[in-house]
Amino acid sequence: MKITKILNGIIALLLTGSILLFSDRENREVKKEKKQIVEGRAEENAIPGKNYTVGLTYFGPDATFDMTMAGLWDGMKALGFVKDSNLKVIAQHANCEIGNLQPIHLNMDNQLVDLIIVTSTPGITAAISAVKKHPMVFTMTYTPLEAGAGKSYTDHLPTITGVGSFPPVEKTFDFIQEVFPEVKRVGTLYNSSEANSVKVVKTASEYSKTKGIELIETTVINTSEVFQAASALCMRNIDVMWVTGDNTAVQAIHGIIKVCRDNRIPLILNDVDYVNQGALAAVGIGWYSTGVQTAPYVARVLNGESPAEIPIVNFVEEDIKLNMEVAKELNITFPAVYLKPDNPQTNKIYKFCLTHYNDSPNSEDVEKGIRDELKNNGFIEGKNYSMKVFNAQGDVSTLNSITEVVAGDKWDLIFAASTPTLQSFSKKIKKTPIVFTNVGDPLRAGLGESFTNHQPNITGISTMSDFEGLINLVIETMPGIKTIGTIYTPGEVNSVAYFERLEMAAKKRGLTLIAVPANTVTEVSDASQAITSRGIQAFTQISDNLTGSCYASIIKEAYKSKIPYFGFVSDQVDKGAVAALARDYYVAGVDAVKLAMKVIHGTSPADIPFEYVSKTSIKVNKEAMKYFSVQVPAKYLSED
Repeated sequence: MKITKILNGIIALLLTGSILLFSDRENREVKKEKKQIVEGRAEENAIPGKNYTVGLTYFGPDATFDMTMAGLWDGMKALGFVKDSNLKVIAQHANCEIGNLQPIHLNMDNQLVDLIIVTSTPGITAAISAVKKHPMVFTMTYTPLEAGAGKSYTDHLPTITGVGSFPPVEKTFDFIQEVFPEVKRVGTLYNSSEANSVKVVKTASEYSKTKGIELIETTVINTSEVFQAASALCMRNIDVMWVTGDNTAVQAIHGIIKVCRDNRIPLILNDVDYVNQGALAAVGIGWYSTGVQTAPYVARVLNGESPAEIPIVNFVEEDIKLNMEVAKELNITFPAVYLKPDNPQTNKIYKFCLTHYNDSPNSEDVEKGIRDELKNNGFIEGKNYSMKVFNAQGDVSTLNSITEVVAGDKWDLIFAASTPTLQSFSKKIKKTPIVFTNVGDPLRAGLGESFTNHQPNITGISTMSDFEGLINLVIETMPGIKTIGTIYTPGEVNSVAYFERLEMAAKKRGLTLIAVPANTVTEVSDASQAITSRGIQAFTQISDNLTGSCYASIIKEAYKSKIPYFGFVSDQVDKGAVAALARDYYVAGVDAVKLAMKVIHGTSPADIPFEYVSKTSIKVNKEAMKYFSVQVPAKYLSED
């Protein structure tokens, strides 16, 4: 009986404990969640099944706001917060009047929202004063600290955090001076009641002095004063008008644009979204990216993390946008470095073609240079360009077939990466722009009478070797040398031209050049054996398509006969050459894209002179020097 009572008591205690444990589960989960929040580990992803509501305040409708919000909502969607689904947005703007910012924030603070998203610097100032019940996250602002958000990015008010984006002021004035080298006076207008504008203009004034530029300032109180202020500035002999992202000025941007166009004054902005409305250019912020960057901040606060635990951040994805129509109207030419693919035709997908004659280190380097420089110019493969790559594998009949295919298709631009390829294309393709590279002598290839007078749809980069430079290197490395040798390909125009120029350079320095022809890979191997028996003291191997693809057999013979090998291709040094004085084929690809950018932006190839590759390098193999018992002078070693 006692045992039964004891058991019943134990069961009762277990049941009671289970009930208490279960009933306290929610409280323990809350404590656990609070601990996570304190430690800053709140999840950014939306909680399944939960609905959220945010308030959104802004100065007034404009293109910058639209782009920022597009980025924000896309960023939120990626985290599982879908607008008009599990995310409700209550928005209100101040109708472009600073005086309305305080009441709209007071009104928003009385709404049933989880947080308030604040935009613009004056918006932050008003929100800090008016909002007492809700956490806040800001975006689309230049100077949050000047607006009152805190002392620093880490020491800020506990109810607010967000993403600031101070504009690239220094780069703006660098841009102005590069486009207008003679610029002396730049005019600007802004609302002195906006802390963001005051800070930006002060920064600009200080920096412009270091550039020898005088900043002519005028202030406005509201949008009705903007047109008159812009007109007054244009009468003060300014060379350029610059308008930063002042909210008052931006709301009257059409008036500023009209005044500048009427007075033929170039207008430079810090808001890229207004360039297509008539400004000349903008050096500004990619506000879409700023919106995307803000999304995790909003998400973290929505999921319970305190703004006090989230440092403010300054995020700027710099963007330069040009208006080519206004540039043409004002007869302005932008430096090539600023010509980007999104300037002439937004959202266009460019169709490129790249054709090699064969596989070689040179062709690989050229293609890498082309791809890297395209990327540097904003071209992303699969996003805003496609590129079909052909390779004839050293076969003329294959090249002819490729030429027929390329000629029969439509391309925005064709890259020809060899002399045989260029020759074949030039005969069949007369209208599509062609930019060549990895071509030794374009004139010998029949492309024109001079570097400025050439076939109208073709321009490009010559990789003609520095023959005199290599001859000097060989003589200084091997004092007393008399005879050098090379193998050339009679069927390649560039190879014959190289051989002849090497021979001329050798004669100038009193050397004899022995040249042996070869037309196939097998013949190259045979020629390398034959040339060593003719008394050469060094190989000075020219670079052409055939020997460039099988130079290893020549180097092998050089080692077998203990005759030092010098070349014109850097990669050959790694394979055993004593030294190479090389045109940089990677840079040849880069340089080709620089010319291509001019074509893409409207310049006819007929107006673009051929150019030599912009970089030559010297590379030395110390182990090879030891093997061949030669010493490259220290002045060349220092460049290795």
